[in-house]
Amino acid sequence: LYFMANMFERSDQAYSACVDIEPNYLDAVHARGSTRIVLNRYEEAGKDFGTVIVKDQDRFFSDAYSGMVRILEANESAVPFGWDFVVNRLHSTIPQFEAAMAGQNDDRNIATLANSLRRFHHCLFVYNERKTKDYDTAWDHLTKAHEYKLFTLPGFPTGSESAKLNQIQMVFKEGFWPDGMGSSTRAPIFVIGFARSGSTLLERVLDAHSQIVGMGENSVFNGRLEGIRQRIVEASVVGDLQKLPDMTREMAEEVVAEMKERWQIQNKERALQHDDPEPARYVDKMLTNYYNIGFIHMLYPNALILHVIREPLDTVFSAYKHDFPADRLAYTCDPKVLAELYNTYRDTMDHWEEVLPGRILHVRYEDLVKDLPGVSQSLIKAAGLAWQHSVLDFDKRKQYVNTFSTTQVRKKVYTDSIQSWKHYESHLQPIRDLLGRRVKYDQVTTLPGYYKPVDTEAKEHDEL
Repeated sequence: LYFMANMFERSDQAYSACVDIEPNYLDAVHARGSTRIVLNRYEEAGKDFGTVIVKDQDRFFSDAYSGMVRILEANESAVPFGWDFVVNRLHSTIPQFEAAMAGQNDDRNIATLANSLRRFHHCLFVYNERKTKDYDTAWDHLTKAHEYKLFTLPGFPTGSESAKLNQIQMVFKEGFWPDGMGSSTRAPIFVIGFARSGSTLLERVLDAHSQIVGMGENSVFNGRLEGIRQRIVEASVVGDLQKLPDMTREMAEEVVAEMKERWQIQNKERALQHDDPEPARYVDKMLTNYYNIGFIHMLYPNALILHVIREPLDTVFSAYKHDFPADRLAYTCDPKVLAELYNTYRDTMDHWEEVLPGRILHVRYEDLVKDLPGVSQSLIKAAGLAWQHSVLDFDKRKQYVNTFSTTQVRKKVYTDSIQSWKHYESHLQPIRDLLGRRVKYDQVTTLPGYYKPVDTEAKEHDEL
């Protein structure tokens, strides 16, 4: 419960108490390792995962290898026995699991073995990509990992994303939003975009300002969206439109109130001073809220909506290679589904630009990492706050981030991931074909007052 509530220090204490009582309680040891990754305590996390790997004779905890690889990827020196410990064990374990799977008739056991093999091959993908730079071998392991993953997933409802977009286009047309709706507050800052587009970095930069707090992956607005949608629809159906201004204002204020409550909990968890000033802005980061811009604008016509954009093939390949859990993003391992998700996202953003021109501010990931001072100052200005130089030292702040980018956002800004897809250019041609014209995204950063440095533009032109 503490971990799910982003109370990671308490989570570590609770798991440690369990391990003190029963040192061989591997569930607690493993969970503590995951917690300590978030807490940036890599050496301790490595010891936990190492303990699980050694003691888990039946290989029930295959994701302990994934945890160990995350640490090795972030800071190899934190694991004294290094990559060899993991790689040697995987090379001997994979044939055993493949043989066991071939001899199984029970569907549940087959699925369990397939999930383990997925993790094992994904670990070897990371090893070959990061450590040996053998990209062809890395691709082979990634392909095998995806094959095992797709084996366990139910079929994706093809066309479901397009159906969502059609519904949005039917409802949210130009002129849909009457005056006087929602709250005038600018407290929320909404961050949207496609998966693996750089949103966590953007949130970290904003959070480095003393008057802005990042709320993490658990969107308050999204958690209340179903109730918000239902109340608006009910009022519209019964013709009670006169109540909409007050209703939307009330719902907007309730969301902000919950944001403040969450901040107070986080404030205590991080052992900050109780007299710290209340933040002026709360970053609500839920990337798929690009579907919900219509409702966001209705409740918060003055709130900042930031759309983070990354070069399409970098975005798509980064999503393709990540082992997302079992939700809609899990299907990014399927090129056809990935293309449907990405193309529909782009179509959706085009729709909002058409019916709400200029309402969304776009932030290019490439601009953020190449011109952090310029983009950061424009971001803070757009938020209506005074500039603070500490924003540029975002990597020094003690903020615990539980995302797939957990180990990356504690580093200073780096440009290694730009054009990283080119290592797999020949392998990615089928995905490029599926993206069609969406393989390019010419949208520029639209933060007020921001101008891209000339030398940055020239460098990008040379790369093309």
